[in-house]
Amino acid sequence: MEIRSLWTRLDPETRQWFMDHTGTAIVPRTISAALCRAAEQPLPQDPHGQIRLTAEDMVFIRNQAHSAFAAHGTKRFFDAVQPEDHRHGIPWRYSTGAPPRS
Repeated sequence: MEIRSLWTRLDPETRQWFMDHTGTAIVPRTISAALCRAAEQPLPQDPHGQIRLTAEDMVFIRNQAHSAFAAHGTKRFFDAVQPEDHRHGIPWRYSTGAPPRS
C-alpha cells in the first residue's frame, strides 16, 4: 500500500488527520479503516487493526502538509527541539521567569 496512490480517494478529514500527525508511523484503527475503504480492499494490519506507514509514506504526507501550509501562508515546524527564547538570551525552558534549579 502506498499512501500516494490512495491520497485523492481519501476523505478530507482523513487527509487532514495525516497532515496534522505527520510524524505518526502507526495509524489508529479509524484511519486504518478509512485507508481500507479508499483502497477498496483489506490492507495488512497489526493485531490491533493499525497500519504501519513506510518511510516513503511519511515523507509524502510531510510534503503534502508543507504544501498545504505554504499555500495558506502558514509556517509550521516539524522539529522536536524547541527554539531558544532570544528575547532574554536564555534557553526556552527557563524563559518562564523562574530561575533555573541548581
